[in-house]
Amino acid sequence: MISAHSQSNQHLAMVEKTASQRQDAAAGTAYLLLAAIAALVGGGVSVLAGMGMLPAAGLWGRLAQAHPALMLLYVVVPALVSGFGTLWLPRALGRQSMLLGRLNLLAVGVLGVAAVLTCTLADARLAHVLWSLGALMSAVVLLSTIFDSCADSLEQTSFSPFVWGEMLSSTVLLLCAPVFAAATLRAWLWPATNAMVGAEYFAVPVGLIVLLAGFGIVFEMAASIGQVQTRPVAYIMAATAASGVVAWAKSSLAHGADSLTAQMVGNVLLALCSLSAVCLAGLWLAGTWKARVSLRTPLLWGMGFLAVVAGGWVVQLVQGTGLHPALQLGALYAVCGGFYLWRGEACGFWYPQKLARLHFVLTAVATLCLFVSGMQVLGCALFGMAALVFVLAAFISFQRDIPVPAGTLAVAQADAAGGAAA
Repeated sequence: MISAHSQSNQHLAMVEKTASQRQDAAAGTAYLLLAAIAALVGGGVSVLAGMGMLPAAGLWGRLAQAHPALMLLYVVVPALVSGFGTLWLPRALGRQSMLLGRLNLLAVGVLGVAAVLTCTLADARLAHVLWSLGALMSAVVLLSTIFDSCADSLEQTSFSPFVWGEMLSSTVLLLCAPVFAAATLRAWLWPATNAMVGAEYFAVPVGLIVLLAGFGIVFEMAASIGQVQTRPVAYIMAATAASGVVAWAKSSLAHGADSLTAQMVGNVLLALCSLSAVCLAGLWLAGTWKARVSLRTPLLWGMGFLAVVAGGWVVQLVQGTGLHPALQLGALYAVCGGFYLWRGEACGFWYPQKLARLHFVLTAVATLCLFVSGMQVLGCALFGMAALVFVLAAFISFQRDIPVPAGTLAVAQADAAGGAAA
């Protein structure tokens, strides 16, 4: 009877693990779908509005007004933080599933409702409050999972760059989302004494999240090479997150006579982020150059991320503008590279390499077209083609669902790190 009872408990535990894993898969997929839909709607409406093909009133007018919110709030956070965190963190931490799975599903639902309200309501203040609530719940789920894994670990193993990026991004979200909600409510309840708060208010935290989560994914691409030290990367990312949050909170809460101080704080924040981006890019380039890696698909996207973000910092320092568009493009490179890294090397599933490389080429050419006068329409068209190629590659990969043989992965990793042995 004891044996039968033990077998029953084991079977129940397996059923619970399977249910938790299904919850994680559903939540992670929903996050990524939300980000993809927001990117397609926001980007498509922006292009059509710029070409004068959309009416200024009605639903289309509201969608055009919602473009900043869609790109800032509903692409970066659901994809880079919540989506990849839910799908990738259990594997990176050696766990079966995420903690607080039901809260994670609730967060997806709240973010989805907020996205619908953002697109349909002329006044987006309620949507901003709901988004802050959903982002806060998602950050709690991710941080609880990471800290629980650290507490339960018998061996004090160091976090991977991806885990560091997710943990610090979630921390930024946990600290900044309540401030965004409070500022929105203050402007809502006392409009006579407070300026209206839009999605642009959260642009600096989104930039920090792109920097932290993006570099976490980029360094994860080179983690198997063994030539990149995780500790200095973690120190730089942690210092950037802490000082960036403090500087943003200081500048966002300053009023009246403190506005000049707030502007100085913003300039210091920009210089700090520039310095940290340069240091992280230098560490990544030094490690990959030392290892003489082959240009696998994820590394192509990592190089694209570094090039776009570096170009954005240069343009910002020279002209005083251009950083936020570069960070949005950098988020695109980080999301696409992270998908191929997660699907291929982290999970060990096949995806069509030729389509993945075509996706990168189209995206890179489209990015260059955006900075050439008169080529913006062509660039937008190429971005649309790249999105279709990405959807096709992902669909083929998930439809076939072919595990890559362990020997093939070992050969690929050995080939990538072949220079390290030399």
